[in-house]
Amino acid sequence: MISKKRLIVGEFFLTVTLMWCSVVSGADSTVPSVWNVAPMRDGAYREAFEGSTHTWATLVGYNAVTDVFPAMDGAGLPLRSNLWFDANSKVLQLDTDGGVVTNTLAYSGDASVMFSEKPVFLDLRIKFDAMSDAVGGGLTDNVKLALHLDADCKLVALHGGGATTNSTPIDTNKWHQLTVKLDNGKCDVLLNDQSIFSNLDLKDNGSSNTLSSVNFYGTGFVDELYVSHGDPAYAITGPTQAIPDLPVVGDNPPTDEQQTLINVWLQGKSGVSSLSMTQDQLSHAYLLNEIQVVEGTATAVGFDFGIKEFDLLSPTKLQVKVYLEMDNSVPKNGAINGRIKLHGKTNYTDLEWVAIEGAVTPSPADFATGYATFDFTIPENTYKFFKPMIVP
Repeated sequence: MISKKRLIVGEFFLTVTLMWCSVVSGADSTVPSVWNVAPMRDGAYREAFEGSTHTWATLVGYNAVTDVFPAMDGAGLPLRSNLWFDANSKVLQLDTDGGVVTNTLAYSGDASVMFSEKPVFLDLRIKFDAMSDAVGGGLTDNVKLALHLDADCKLVALHGGGATTNSTPIDTNKWHQLTVKLDNGKCDVLLNDQSIFSNLDLKDNGSSNTLSSVNFYGTGFVDELYVSHGDPAYAITGPTQAIPDLPVVGDNPPTDEQQTLINVWLQGKSGVSSLSMTQDQLSHAYLLNEIQVVEGTATAVGFDFGIKEFDLLSPTKLQVKVYLEMDNSVPKNGAINGRIKLHGKTNYTDLEWVAIEGAVTPSPADFATGYATFDFTIPENTYKFFKPMIVP
């Protein structure tokens, strides 16, 4: 498109920036510091551009929320399993008139958004315009990463190692899902959930591993802007209703992804209004797919698990029959949420059980009247003693 407000062929330039200082006073938008919460959508900063144009978008140029260009028809766009956004009809139409539109970001209380320990994901739906001229000068001096389409409609990333251009042109007549993952000095860029650039070095500007703003330059359309520590394409639907307050983290805390799986499972258990267990007990209950609920309070269920018998089918193939009993010697019937991983020792007096590489069931184990049988591949003439464990 050609802008009627200036003499530059329609442009769109997105920068993931770190500007000025590590703490943004009175940031435009608040990014949650925790993402695996219920309802799941509370774990992300989400902007659907359905209301009036935000102040940060009106400070430069002629940007406006509009319905003159329909949002998304869904064609070619990946489905977000957590349904971060409701159906909407408006988008942000950008025309920055040669300036840069800045949406500053911070945690609650203006603490810096950090990605040194866990990644931060920036996700949005975008209809690009190609750039007529190369980008440079003040537009990229203070940024960690900049993305734009060149005159050939190819995506260009300006990063710590220079400029990288994707070989495949992008259809500017279609909407695309653009995802940027920032992780401890590196970044990945995906388009429609397909990797475009990976393991790029971020430019060394300002405080390291800090995201303070997302900037836009030029013309184009954007919608459904999302910033979170949670992957927007996470494959397991997160909790949508309230869940009981989780116990304090134990000695073996689950990862964010594992905790989300636990939360989804817990939400599906009827009658649970409170928990009386440690985090480790809750994790074990999830793996066993068993929980005891008395008057709304969920408690852990005891279990007994081990090898019933095994048979060395070949020097590298071990068939193991395992048993699983719940409280009061009740045999487990049905699938658990965990897999069975085989561990071994060379000598019985060895202090540690060693996880045998590759000796794990490919999917959650399924028990019938307390028993399940699996074949494991083991290294030849290495282990003499074996122990199964239930793992995520």
